[in-house]
Amino acid sequence: MTRSLDIVGIGVCTLDHLMTVPNMPGDNVNMRGSAYLQQPGGLASCALVAAARLGAKTKIIARIGDDDAGRFIRRDLESEGVDTSLLRTRPGGSSHVSLILVNENSGDRSIITRLPSAAPIGLDEISRRDITQAKVLFVDNISELTLEAARWAREAGMHVVLDPAQPYEQIKDLLDFVDVPIVPQQWARAWMPNRPLSTVAETLRRAGAAIAVVTMGERGSLVSWEGGLEHVPAFSVDVVDTTGAGDAYHGGFMFALLQDWEVPAMARFASAVGSLNCRALGGRQALPTRHEVDAMIAMSNS
Repeated sequence: MTRSLDIVGIGVCTLDHLMTVPNMPGDNVNMRGSAYLQQPGGLASCALVAAARLGAKTKIIARIGDDDAGRFIRRDLESEGVDTSLLRTRPGGSSHVSLILVNENSGDRSIITRLPSAAPIGLDEISRRDITQAKVLFVDNISELTLEAARWAREAGMHVVLDPAQPYEQIKDLLDFVDVPIVPQQWARAWMPNRPLSTVAETLRRAGAAIAVVTMGERGSLVSWEGGLEHVPAFSVDVVDTTGAGDAYHGGFMFALLQDWEVPAMARFASAVGSLNCRALGGRQALPTRHEVDAMIAMSNS
């Protein structure tokens, strides 16, 4: 089957307001921040932009409000080359907005969110063709739509990549249709609090995944596949902000899936993308090009 699209993603789009602070404020504190940035975010949105920067053809399926935040989100995605033909707008609706405080010393962050008034995209608003025209489906939550879309994708022989925004007990039915779960260590520890992270990766693979990944921030990632279990370290960069590093990793891994590389090479490429994204404030400012990623990997090999 000839497919006209590389990656289609279903998820929430946000507008993020980021500010760097010397430390996280307590109650009744008047603190002066330094850098400020307004930038779209969201798991699916940032992962798709990361893949688009690398050269993939991507499309977002989501809903936004018709407020200033929604218009900003749409313009930014279009400027990055993401197809927004299925980015629906709810008249009178407010978009998802987040305030992110970034510790200027460590790059760690705290996030405060205002949920959107616009309901997520429903199953009756898309067709099977909207999903199966792509080679990879990205999902970050379970709903009637994502469950059916993942089923369609697997029946069509597509990869389904998951970045879970919900705990295992809520999302476990979706995992039946996911062949590449890439989960953060916080999610893994919440699911199996007394087990090694390697056990989480191997359990996900034995449950049906072709490739299972646990990301561990500055400690890299653990990758389980039929060839074994491997620890892939992160790359060394001057960290400004870790916001979006996991999203960038997902975008890099999906791009690598399209290339059909060996699994360790996929994970190493994704690790380079995630690491490079930490060089600037915000989840997208430092998303790398393919040339930058290749150069970092080549330098580390020399």
